[in-house]
Amino acid sequence: MRKTSVILISLALTIAACSNSPAPENDSQDQLTNTLSNDRMLLVLSAPSVSDSYYSPAFQLIVDFQIAYAKQVMNNDNIVVIVDSETKRFYEGHLPEDILITADVYDIWMRDFSTINPLSPVQFTYTWASMTRQQSREVQGSFSELANRLNIQRANTSLLIDGGNIVDNYKGRVITTTRFLEDNNLTHAQGVSQLKELLGANEVAIIEPDEEVLAHSDGMVSWVDDNTLLINDYSNDPAFRTRVLDELNRAFPGIAIIEVPVDYTTNPPGQWDGFESACGINLNATITFNNIYVPVFGMDHEQEALRLMRQNTSKNIIEVNAEGVCAMGGSVRCLTWQLTGANAEKLILAARS
Repeated sequence: MRKTSVILISLALTIAACSNSPAPENDSQDQLTNTLSNDRMLLVLSAPSVSDSYYSPAFQLIVDFQIAYAKQVMNNDNIVVIVDSETKRFYEGHLPEDILITADVYDIWMRDFSTINPLSPVQFTYTWASMTRQQSREVQGSFSELANRLNIQRANTSLLIDGGNIVDNYKGRVITTTRFLEDNNLTHAQGVSQLKELLGANEVAIIEPDEEVLAHSDGMVSWVDDNTLLINDYSNDPAFRTRVLDELNRAFPGIAIIEVPVDYTTNPPGQWDGFESACGINLNATITFNNIYVPVFGMDHEQEALRLMRQNTSKNIIEVNAEGVCAMGGSVRCLTWQLTGANAEKLILAARS
């Protein structure tokens, strides 16, 4: 979920060769890390820059998390890590060379400033809830530079939203929070209409956020099936719980809504600029065609949350230890950009070049 102060690095990309170049002829598919397949989704991570002072206190923790996460994705889905030239040495030798792209992308929280919906990507305008307006433009500009160089196909809109504030089952059901309405001066009906049009959605829920700094929906809910939605257990605030469930039931009649226990934690004063900790929030999971990468923290109610996930999905549950990154305000889903089809192939081939 969160952001950073940003060091103004050059936008120059050092991607070797054109993104549309074919893989070398002497490479067999068996020798390559990623498999070009319609059954696999591509997950993309952006490494922290070793020269970015904002991430210095947690630099090695983030690097270690991304390396471990990438290894868990390999053999299940496809993975690419974007890393700048100065930082690449921290990943070399730990991850295969054919999944590393050398480029300057200015932040690690790729979910928020990249594209929404891997099947039909849309790039919204990145908000500045966690940084200055100028910094948000620079961060998204660095992403757009890379996406344009690789000819990533996507629609664009001037509407403001962070990608973490869209939870989509990719089958026409979309959830966001009222922050989207506030940022764009929209009524509820206008917000629903805009998201239906842009995302090709049939049903849209706009719920109250459970925290006010980022106000993202992906720390609150998760589609584990086309018709099954997991939601944090908000029984400690009955009025809030009722309002959120009423909106979800109104928007998605007939779905199964499963309430999942959650262990909220609080950061010490002054840590990570006051962002709410994401430690203990298991629903911030990355969901692909066949797998769910679930952040785990070893907390009290975690096993019950995992049991409910397994009980309500046919997908594979893959646990990802996110203790090293969750205090910053996000974890597995927040750090992941997802792509499919020709767009995914372009990044995979660029990494192999």
